[in-house]
Amino acid sequence: MRDGRVLQGTAVQIVKGMQDIAFGVERLSLGEYIDWVVGNAQRFESVALRVQGESDEEKAASLVEKMLREGLATRG
Repeated sequence: MRDGRVLQGTAVQIVKGMQDIAFGVERLSLGEYIDWVVGNAQRFESVALRVQGESDEEKAASLVEKMLREGLATRG
C-alpha cells in the first residue's frame, strides 16, 4: 500500500486486510467495503476505480488490480 504497509494473500485476503486497518468500516460487508473504497478513491484521490464482477471474489480481484494500475498500491 502507499503508506508502506504490506498485505499478502488472495485478493479477498488483501481487501479484508485493508478493511481491518480502516477506521469505522468493520460492520460493512466485503462488497459494501469495496464500494466504500471506490467512493473514497474518487472523493479523495480523484481516481475512478471501475471495479467489476458479480461475486465478492471477483470484485476484490478487480479492486486490487485497479489499485495497482492507478498507483494506489504497489507490488511488494
